[in-house]
Amino acid sequence: MLEIAAKLPPGVLVGTEDRLLSQALARTGGARFLAREADLVRTDGKITAWREARGAVEAVAATPNSGNSRFDPAPPGALVCEDGTNCGFAVPGFTPEVKAFTVAVIYRSGGEARTLASVFTGQSHNMIFLSENEGRLLAKDRQTTIEVSLPRPSGDLHLVILSFDGTTLRLQAGGQQAEAKGRVPAMNHPGDFFIGCRSNRPGLAKTLGASRLHEVLFWPETALSPEDEALVALGRYHRWTY
Repeated sequence: MLEIAAKLPPGVLVGTEDRLLSQALARTGGARFLAREADLVRTDGKITAWREARGAVEAVAATPNSGNSRFDPAPPGALVCEDGTNCGFAVPGFTPEVKAFTVAVIYRSGGEARTLASVFTGQSHNMIFLSENEGRLLAKDRQTTIEVSLPRPSGDLHLVILSFDGTTLRLQAGGQQAEAKGRVPAMNHPGDFFIGCRSNRPGLAKTLGASRLHEVLFWPETALSPEDEALVALGRYHRWTY
């Protein structure tokens, strides 16, 4: 038996990944939406909201999501998004104006998830959205003033991270990273965060793809770099849990 006469840091111990991620989220102000029955709010049998894991915030069904969301309890649990159908959720008014944010999504898809998440500042203003289609992951604003993309990693299970600090849009997935710099207009308005859809507008079927959302993490008003403790903990958690 090999014995080491020293105390090891917690990060090297397998089996503590979930706890370390939760602690890092608490320190950095992140919200974590886990696909599990205990965090779902049902009304008349329909899923009408998705609670953050610590109960700090609640994502409500997007306006066009009139009971379309389905939950698959088979491990690891998933909120199921169907092609062409709004199954999304919204956290309205998370900030008075969008200066920075980070969003991470752990999901499965066949390559056409279309919209994974969006930060939206109103019908007449702008949005930054994260999408997957035609073999690529793409993040851009609706006015196409800034855009960043990566090849979609192989396999059907992915962790994708998008951050924005006001001037830089950074995308990470499958060990790859890309970024683009530029000013995004009309983001100085109240921000709504959307999961699985782009906004509360109906009639956007072509932006709604098929995916299975296992976890969605969101840091409002914080742009995390790959070296930040929360993203390091998330990477380790994803590697050992999924």
